[in-house]
Amino acid sequence: MSGFNLSPDEFMELCESWKDRKVVVLGDLILDEYIFGRTGRVSREAPVVIVQYDGTSCCPGGGANAAANVAAMGGKVSAVGVTGNDSAGGELRDQLESRGVSTSGIISMAGRETVLKTRIMAGDFHAQRQQIVRIDRENSGYLNGEDESRLIDKFYGELSGADAVILSDYNQKLLSGNIIRKALELAGKERIPVFTDSRFRLTEFAGITGATPNEVELSRAAGVEPAEENSIDQAANLLLQKLRMKSLIVTRGSCGMSLYRPGKKKFSIPVVGSRAATDVTGAGDTVVAVVSLAVAAGAGMERAMMAANAAASVVVMKRGTAVATVREVYDLLEEHSREQQAGS
Repeated sequence: MSGFNLSPDEFMELCESWKDRKVVVLGDLILDEYIFGRTGRVSREAPVVIVQYDGTSCCPGGGANAAANVAAMGGKVSAVGVTGNDSAGGELRDQLESRGVSTSGIISMAGRETVLKTRIMAGDFHAQRQQIVRIDRENSGYLNGEDESRLIDKFYGELSGADAVILSDYNQKLLSGNIIRKALELAGKERIPVFTDSRFRLTEFAGITGATPNEVELSRAAGVEPAEENSIDQAANLLLQKLRMKSLIVTRGSCGMSLYRPGKKKFSIPVVGSRAATDVTGAGDTVVAVVSLAVAAGAGMERAMMAANAAASVVVMKRGTAVATVREVYDLLEEHSREQQAGS
């Protein structure tokens, strides 16, 4: 490991530098719904537990969560994407606006469903609620040519004054090859850096500034088994060249993160805080959000990765889709600093 050396004060300086920076998030906007209940008996109809309903909560997911993370860290952010003309779409807009995310780039489209992921969280009265099933409502096809043009127009309008772009791809049939090319072309003309978080299609984003895959996503994209350190290095360097990227940050769970750049030595940092994550849902959204903000403010990639590492460490200790706030990250870094001083 190369070492983690981002102090709390340095982090706050970063936050000050990106307060007026604008990030545009184009991609799959998802509503995450959590239904909570208590289990106490087994159904006579089938060998399943009966869940007594307690309540429901919703939050932004996918690209919407990346946008929410930018806002939570003090940046300016616009979400660009498509929702259905349905109650879930209205709820998602409300959730984003309440978090300080601009929704003027979102199109409500009849005939298309808002992507909705419903998680049933159940447990005994005094026990921690656990996810027992997830129900996904997704779209099966890409937009037609006319609707793609509408979306690109919305994206172009939001690019005014933008300092970074995030392309968030959760494989929900929004970012077609044509939309990806147009988005990169428009951002390129304005010399705006573009970062991608793609679950399954990273190889389709040639020409981006950088990406933030985890080890599994990286290995799948490169066609390499993630069995050894050398294989991760091989996959990263292969994708750097293939996608013509300036940087690639690989998130490695309890092993921290590694930064790869053309012609430079790999830079790796350990995880900050607890190595035992509570829930990794949405941590990738946090990473790409903070990296994009930091680069938008002119920070180097090493500093950007350290800030993202700390923010993700906050998020993985929360249950469900979540964001990290400036205060939470600052407190984590202060605790880390005290531990480092005590151990020296």
